[in-house]
Amino acid sequence: MLNILWVEDEYSEQKQRQWFKDRRVTVETSFDAAERVINSDLNKYDVFVLDINLENSEHSDNVKTHADNYEVSAQEFLKKSGMNLYFMLLENGFPKERIVFLTANANAYTSNINDLRQAFDHGDDETFLKLLTSLTSGFDDENKKNAYQFVSHPDGYDENDIAKLCNYLESYFNRLNKGEGKNTYETLLDTAKNCRVDVPKALNKGTNQLDLELKEFEANKYLILRRGVIEGCTFLKNHIKNNDANIQFRDFIKLENNQPSIEIPTTEIENYLYATAQSLVIRQPIDTSALNIQYRLFLRTLVHEWEENIDAKRLKEKYPQYFRKDQPNSFGRMNDIYTFAWIMKMTRNWVSHAKLLEPLDPQIIAFLFLANMRAMFKLPKAIQPYEHILLRCITSSPTNDFKQLNENICHVESDVNDILSVLSINESSHFGKNINEIYRRNTGNPDAEEHDFKRFLLQYFWVNQKANLRSLTANSDEFLPTLARHIYSLSFKKNH
Repeated sequence: MLNILWVEDEYSEQKQRQWFKDRRVTVETSFDAAERVINSDLNKYDVFVLDINLENSEHSDNVKTHADNYEVSAQEFLKKSGMNLYFMLLENGFPKERIVFLTANANAYTSNINDLRQAFDHGDDETFLKLLTSLTSGFDDENKKNAYQFVSHPDGYDENDIAKLCNYLESYFNRLNKGEGKNTYETLLDTAKNCRVDVPKALNKGTNQLDLELKEFEANKYLILRRGVIEGCTFLKNHIKNNDANIQFRDFIKLENNQPSIEIPTTEIENYLYATAQSLVIRQPIDTSALNIQYRLFLRTLVHEWEENIDAKRLKEKYPQYFRKDQPNSFGRMNDIYTFAWIMKMTRNWVSHAKLLEPLDPQIIAFLFLANMRAMFKLPKAIQPYEHILLRCITSSPTNDFKQLNENICHVESDVNDILSVLSINESSHFGKNINEIYRRNTGNPDAEEHDFKRFLLQYFWVNQKANLRSLTANSDEFLPTLARHIYSLSFKKNH
């Protein structure tokens, strides 16, 4: 779920329910309050929805200062102050693509042109044609020809063509009005075009335009991933602040030759969580290569703490009583933690010396973040709110076919053993060591056969949980079976 900041000076709960449904919305009802938010912590929000006219705001000293700068009255300033908030957001680095105006200050033509853009974005050809036909119904032959030329290419039309079409339509209706009686948004639009500046879409209050726009944001996996990471790090900082013993990571410190115990300061973990929360930038990279680099940098920050003196095996050495398979009631939770720790230790080694997990994607990043935090911190069996958010990056699939699941696991173990045989590597009883050996042979070898190392990490989760498969396939809302349902289809090839 994304965080929305809505600026509206005529707020009511009824309006919020009608326009935003059950979404998570923070409301500011004055210019001053909205300005304070914009100048504080933008990381709290994923989308800004601004009213242009905020004339019901207090005529504070701050408002009067702004008004004096533009040589207008406080009331005149507030009537268009939503535009000031928009430019403040840009100055603070917030992406313009995630700012929209929700206003009554946009006429029917402006609204229909916005709908036309959205129909194209959604691939809704039928609605697109109906809207275009309606908008051009009063055109003479020449204007109709000029409009349709943008969408009449033999090879189809793209985003640039739609932008040119919408610009033409906006210019036509502005000429039709002869510049008289233009609403606030249209005035802004004209001014922005003269200055070669883009402004957000104007969505009409009382229509479904806002709902459609927000659904687009909610389908963006980068935004979901980023929100889940920020919420997760915030939750975990409070979790260890309430009880320092919730830092489970200390159980993995490797001790050799009776060396004295090494203590990891709480402040180091807090700084780590802060750095991780900041590691996915607020503006999503558009280029695929740049996005992969962003994920790579984030992943390296995430796994940074799993250095040389941290070892997953240390957990078994420290708590052997919880790993006795002849005591099923003891075996389970510790094995989950051990599994997640092994995954993170391998990931740290792999991303430090090679790029075998690339191209990275929100699904594997979300999985590794979830696994990492379950290894590093003591958390209840129940799924946590930030985990719900991150799991939206991964499509859920059924895991209740116990026989098929067993067969899948047998297949992947056999497949890995076949790879080891080809590479003349002696197989181990430990699946993690086996896939790690394949990684070693692939690193720096341009002639190595390609393998799906992301899938190897997911498969390790299942192989190491073989003794606990019944609980993984249980119809439960606890974290482990919920995670299992989400990663099942990613873990195994379809022919398995």
